[in-house]
Amino acid sequence: MINLPVKRMVLYKHGIGYFERRGTLNGETLTLSFPLEAMDDVLKSLIVIDRSGQVRNIDVATPEDRTALIARGSIHLSHERSLLDLLRDLRGRTARFTLAGKQGETISGLVIGVDVEDEEPLRRAIVSLYLSDERAVRPIPLDDVARVELLDDAAHNDLAFFLRAAQNDERNRTATIHLTPGEHDLLVGYVAPASAWRVSYRLICEDDGDGAARCLLQGWGLFDNQLEEDLVDVEVTLVAGQPVSFRYRLYEPQTPERPVIDDVQRPQPKKAFMRPLALRKEVFGLDSDIHFLRKEAESPEVSIKTIDASISPVAEGEDRGALFAYRVTQPVSVGRGKSAMAPIIGAALAGRRKLVYNHSRRERHPLAAIRLTNETGLTLEQGPVTVLINGEYAGESVLPFTRAGAAINVFHAVELGVTVAETTATTRALHSIRLHDGDLIVDEYLLLSHHYVITSTLAEPCTVIVEHPRAENTELVDTPPPLSEEDQLARWAVAVPAFANAELVVCERQLLSRYEQISSLTGEQLQQWLRDKVLDAGTFQQLSGVLNLFRQISAAEQTIAERERERQRIFERQQRLQQQIAPLRSDGDEGALRQRYVATLAQLEDQVEQIDTAIAEQHALIQKYKDQIERRLRRLK
Repeated sequence: MINLPVKRMVLYKHGIGYFERRGTLNGETLTLSFPLEAMDDVLKSLIVIDRSGQVRNIDVATPEDRTALIARGSIHLSHERSLLDLLRDLRGRTARFTLAGKQGETISGLVIGVDVEDEEPLRRAIVSLYLSDERAVRPIPLDDVARVELLDDAAHNDLAFFLRAAQNDERNRTATIHLTPGEHDLLVGYVAPASAWRVSYRLICEDDGDGAARCLLQGWGLFDNQLEEDLVDVEVTLVAGQPVSFRYRLYEPQTPERPVIDDVQRPQPKKAFMRPLALRKEVFGLDSDIHFLRKEAESPEVSIKTIDASISPVAEGEDRGALFAYRVTQPVSVGRGKSAMAPIIGAALAGRRKLVYNHSRRERHPLAAIRLTNETGLTLEQGPVTVLINGEYAGESVLPFTRAGAAINVFHAVELGVTVAETTATTRALHSIRLHDGDLIVDEYLLLSHHYVITSTLAEPCTVIVEHPRAENTELVDTPPPLSEEDQLARWAVAVPAFANAELVVCERQLLSRYEQISSLTGEQLQQWLRDKVLDAGTFQQLSGVLNLFRQISAAEQTIAERERERQRIFERQQRLQQQIAPLRSDGDEGALRQRYVATLAQLEDQVEQIDTAIAEQHALIQKYKDQIERRLRRLK
């Protein structure tokens, strides 16, 4: 990493950074180390450019942790008894032992194992070799062994693998770039997780009369060095906006279940996150920001002129379509684990001080605001802003993400000297009546009235901007025209005298329609509509006639219902008589009674015929009334 330092760094607001390393190298390999959690992004974005040679390939350390790596090998050495563990794991493999003394005698054979005395494991341990040519076992005190040579290639490779795995850093993984022999002029670029850069603002205002104010907007970009190295003379760019970014699992090996292939699942972009932003004491080198503000407020030296002269922006703005970049024009050096701040914005703006009331922002009291237009030519990233007016601390706010040319309201304080009371009322007013397919369509207005009463205890007159959220599909009536209206929000300027009240009534109306059956109307409704001049006299007479016909139809239907109930009673009596006639004989007293029952049945049948005739007459009358209603309604159309 020392041979290829970071020379360019582009930081974004959603936890991603682009890093570019540049430098020269003499050799065939370059090993870079990355945090484990960055490997997916590194493999997704790594770019290697060799201006004076060629890149052969790149190999990446396995994602397994140290324990898993060691478990895969055949040699496992502890911290306390590594030599004994090695001799144990060499069982069945060929080794050469050089003995101490005896003119360096060497013995080669297959390792059988090691016998250990727990009290003195190294001095009294015995390693046993099998000498296959002699078909003999040779025990050797470990205290006599001066050197052990691994003659088995597999044992040599396993021991080397164990040692490499043992020195593996749990937190980091490496990528080795293999190059052609010779000198190399390299550029290595990649994307990796990085802490989001932040911005904080200072808004210094000076009254210019009649609510106008001269303002200086100063912005400081704050970023951190979370790399495991110092940054020296690095080109830094801070990007505002939200590029699409996601994590794609490239580093961890995957064996997906068939037929589902995990590796081709569509990635979902991460949501951007905002970290808490705060003023930093590092900006002015003081012990606290509050101390800074109070000290400056007490000093007559705090002004737009003095602050603008003491600090100049060191960044250039660059529009990149959906994104906006602040390129720091001076190289930046930041120690490992430290942060840096750079003034990236410094612009004089014309402003206007206002009192703005919006129920959704603050109930009962308006907010003091400074209205600006972003004439910096730059996109302003979201961040906290500290407001100083005429050299004194006036409050704080959060500046929203703002494109060049857009308006900004910096709400920084609550005006407790002005109170706003609100009342609402809802009424309905009839607009018109229309006929459609035999029904009436009643059109009426829904009136939404909102009453603002503004009370001032201030010694000077003031103007309060009332922001009223407009209801959808409504129009203003009996209301003064608003100053502006955008995004369903209308604004009115209300002049409030000193120690007095002022009122604003906002009335919105919406046209609603409903169906009304003519038959359900009453004479009182028609009379009311006539009085309200919704109906003229001719239409009133026609509808009154139609309504009278509906009443006659209702009376006829009631008569039919009564006749049908009477017919049902006769039918039930006929059934009882028939049941009484059935067991009677035809002669004697029973025959006489039978004849009387039969006569009664005949009379009842005559009554049923009369009732059926009456019902038919009523149905005909109803049809007659309906025909008259239809003719009258056609004339009304």
